[in-house]
Amino acid sequence: MSVKHDKHNLIDTESFAELMQSQTGSGSTDCEEQQAESSLQQLIPSGFKGLFISEVRPIWVGLALRLDAIGCSEPRFEWVSTAEEALTQLRNDSYDCLLIEIDNVLKKSRLELLNAIRISGCHEPVVLLLSAPDDQVTLAACEYQAEILVSTALWESPALLSVVRRALLFQQLGEENHQLQVEKHRRLIRERDEAERLLNQQRSMVEELQTLVYPDALGEPQSGSERADTPDLHESDLPVELPQIPFEVRDYYHELLRTYVIMGAGSLKEEILQIAELLAAADLTPPQVLEFHLQCVELIVKGLGNRSSRHVMSRADLLALEMMVHLGECYQKKQGC
Repeated sequence: MSVKHDKHNLIDTESFAELMQSQTGSGSTDCEEQQAESSLQQLIPSGFKGLFISEVRPIWVGLALRLDAIGCSEPRFEWVSTAEEALTQLRNDSYDCLLIEIDNVLKKSRLELLNAIRISGCHEPVVLLLSAPDDQVTLAACEYQAEILVSTALWESPALLSVVRRALLFQQLGEENHQLQVEKHRRLIRERDEAERLLNQQRSMVEELQTLVYPDALGEPQSGSERADTPDLHESDLPVELPQIPFEVRDYYHELLRTYVIMGAGSLKEEILQIAELLAAADLTPPQVLEFHLQCVELIVKGLGNRSSRHVMSRADLLALEMMVHLGECYQKKQGC
C-alpha cells in the first residue's frame, strides 16, 4: 500500500510539520545533521518497503514524513495483524524491513513468529516495538538479530527511523562480511591449488634430475639373464628410494621450515648449516634432499588453516635454495677430506 494513497493514516500532520519547522529554524545549517541525513539516505532506498505486524492498524504518517525528509518520497507500507498473514506475505514478497509490535497479550505468539521468520530463511531486518522493557524480548532480539525500540509512542516515536536505519546497517554489514568470507575462502582455495601445482612441478623437476643421473633406471625392467650380462651396472648406481631419515632429523627440519616461513632467514644460518651437515652425513643426494624438503612443505601447506600458502611456498623455495648451497659446500668438504 502506497503512503500517498492511504487516507486513513494522513492525520495529525500539523504537529509534526511544526516540529520539523522548529528544528529547521534552530539548526538547519548544522553539518552534523546534514551528515546524518546523508547517511540515512544512503542506507534507506528511495522505494523503501516495510511490513507492519500489529494487532491494530498502525499510524505511520510520522515515519512517512521523516522518510520524505531524507529523500524517500514514496515508501510502500503494508500491514498484517496475524502471524499467518505475515508468513504468507513473506513467502510472496520481500521487504526492506519488518516492524513487529509486541505487547503482553501477544508476546508469546510474536516471539514464535520471529522464530518462524528466521527459521524459514528470511533474513530481512526486524524491528521490535514495545512500550516497556522486557528481558524475554531482549533475549529473543539478540538471538534472532533484531533491533528493539522501547517507547510509549510506538509507531509515532521520533526514534523509529533511526532504529530502522540501524537494522538496515547491521544487515548491510552482515552481507558485506559474508561476501568477504566467501571471497577469502575462494582465495584460499585458489592458493591451495596453486601450492599443489607448484609442489607437483617441483616433484617433476626432482624426477627429471633422477632421470638425468640414472637414464636407464626408468626403462623396461631387466630379466635375470640381462642383469647378468650387464655387470657394469652396480646396485649402488641405481636410483634409490628416500633413505630412512631419523625422526629427530625430520622433526628438526620440519620445525626449521616452520620457523623460516614465519620469521624468514634472520638468524637461522647456523641451524640451516647444521641440518645440511646432517643430511650430507646421511649420504643424501640433492634430489633426495629436495624430495625430503617437498614432503615437509606439503605437511605445512596442509596444516595452514587460514594462512596464505603463497607466502609459505615462496619462503620454502628460499630455504631449499639456501639448503642446496650449504649442502654443496658440505659435499665439497667431504671430497676434500
